[in-house]
Amino acid sequence: MSVKKLLIVNNDLRIGGVQRALVDLLRCIHDRYDITLALFDPSGALMDLVPGDVKILPVRSAYRFLGMSGKDVKGRPLLWLGRNFFAAVTRLFGRPAAVGLMALGQKKITGFDVAVSYLHDAGERAFYGGCNDFVLRHTDAPKKIAFLHCDYVRCGADNAHNSSNYEQFDMIAACSNGCRASFLKVLPESAKKTVVVSNCQDYNGICRRVSENMVSLPCDRINILTVARFGKEKGVERAVEALAALSDRVAAYHYYVIGDGIRRPLIEEKIKALALEERVTLLGELAVPYGYMKAADLLLIPSVSEAAPLVIGEAACLGTPVLSTETSSAVEMIADTGFGWVCGNSVEGLAQKLTELLEDPIQLHDRSQALSALHMDNEKAVAQFAALIG
Repeated sequence: MSVKKLLIVNNDLRIGGVQRALVDLLRCIHDRYDITLALFDPSGALMDLVPGDVKILPVRSAYRFLGMSGKDVKGRPLLWLGRNFFAAVTRLFGRPAAVGLMALGQKKITGFDVAVSYLHDAGERAFYGGCNDFVLRHTDAPKKIAFLHCDYVRCGADNAHNSSNYEQFDMIAACSNGCRASFLKVLPESAKKTVVVSNCQDYNGICRRVSENMVSLPCDRINILTVARFGKEKGVERAVEALAALSDRVAAYHYYVIGDGIRRPLIEEKIKALALEERVTLLGELAVPYGYMKAADLLLIPSVSEAAPLVIGEAACLGTPVLSTETSSAVEMIADTGFGWVCGNSVEGLAQKLTELLEDPIQLHDRSQALSALHMDNEKAVAQFAALIG
């Protein structure tokens, strides 16, 4: 039987949840298919983790700007002008207009059995995404698949252009039941072709990297960790507000945050305003956060909206319990699996559950012991992907 040829399209391989999920998927399936990875911008810290037999296809047309950040084009005048032109078109007229211009210089890619758009689109005027348009316009594969790594309603992706694109795909793969349900609230007619394909995770690699990046945290307090980009939807500010609301009765604690982003100055101001400088440490962006994750007593996900965060499985395989606000997939991924707890999606909900856990920290110890006894693998996720490809 011939090996199927897959084209997988993504924006870049910088540190991010979708990018990590893609790299882990490639590690699990690269020996089963003939894979070409088309990247709008073939760069990022995760490039070195792509298996050697996966071919990299750089996208040379104007789509490349959707893979570049403002930081990437700084000091490069032509790229700066190009990116800012298409970003301005997106803001003024919407992403469909920008993609229409980008499409003028892109040739059709042929010779693949399946073409996969691995990155979802965001709001119509957000300079983000483009993979769905790329696969639909510029590939002739007989089967076209789109992945959903978002809560379609809450992330602002619900618009006419995005919905029209999804109607044209043969299959849609949501990364969790919660993400599928959110999407089908908008497009219920797509139910038969929308399936769940869980994210793969490199559990062995995570445990190995812990031993290479050991971290020791004080044992006389509860160490709480968040790993997140500093975006509004990630809720780091309200985690800080929830900590400020805790009573003096709770156990001693310290809050660490791994990540960076545009809202960092606002978060720093809030920490100072609430006099939490001695209790909160911003560690910045770390390519390998697993040492801190293993050393922490609790992984906190204070997000306003989420899809299926990889940090849940990462923490669980390291024996660290998780507390998350109730987002689209939190109950199925955390409460139902026994990985931790889910609280109300608010400052009050966070403060209430944190108070409960810090007043009775034996809960954290017992849950950690239970997690340490679990065996975690990717068999189910790989089987779901294989069924998707057909």
